[in-house]
Amino acid sequence: MRLVHSIIFYFIAVVTFLVGTLITLPFALFSKQRHRPFQFSARVWARLLIFCSGSRMKVSGISHFPREGGLIIASNHQGAFDILILLASMPVYFRFVAKSELFGVPFLGWYMSLAGYVPIERNIGSSAHRTISGFSEVLDRGDNILIFPEGTRSRDGSLGPFKRGSLMAAYNSGATVIPVAISGSYEMMPKKSVLIKRVPIKVNIGRPVSFKEHRDRKISREEYESELSKLHGMIETLLKG
Repeated sequence: MRLVHSIIFYFIAVVTFLVGTLITLPFALFSKQRHRPFQFSARVWARLLIFCSGSRMKVSGISHFPREGGLIIASNHQGAFDILILLASMPVYFRFVAKSELFGVPFLGWYMSLAGYVPIERNIGSSAHRTISGFSEVLDRGDNILIFPEGTRSRDGSLGPFKRGSLMAAYNSGATVIPVAISGSYEMMPKKSVLIKRVPIKVNIGRPVSFKEHRDRKISREEYESELSKLHGMIETLLKG
């Protein structure tokens, strides 16, 4: 039954994605902010797919989101469904951070550019500096960005260590960080699996952490590591809630 359910799910996902893209494209081409129609379409698509997955989702802490934009949503990364879960559950629109090489893939790169995805360079050095500057520009315009501080999906569902550069954009832009914890998505489809399991999903949204006072301020390594550890602890606590 899981195999049949998974096949039907993927069929619905592909068909609705293509139809949704064709419907959204005309609106995006004539919109001043082309990524907005795609963000709206993606939210509708994600909610449809979460429903079709058979899993039920519970979201808490939505009231913690500030009214103003320019937020960094920092979430743990349990499984392949995390992006759909966040699209369906977050009360604000946001842009994804994606590997820069994906922007060179035919059709996919074109779609990602129109949707406002933010490219990230994985190399250390001037490229990383340009990436952080790109984050700041997006945040200064009042748009929100989603990041996975772990950098990759969890191998066993537990919260892994954070990449050292996770909070540099927050310090550089003075943005507010919203910690988010997703529970259940690992069991929904573990790493290296393609079969979908119906499980309860829980999304806990924590209280915002402002980095406004740190904007463009030189910080010590110890201070930075301390803040990174605090964010890790906050998400770890939310996972237990």
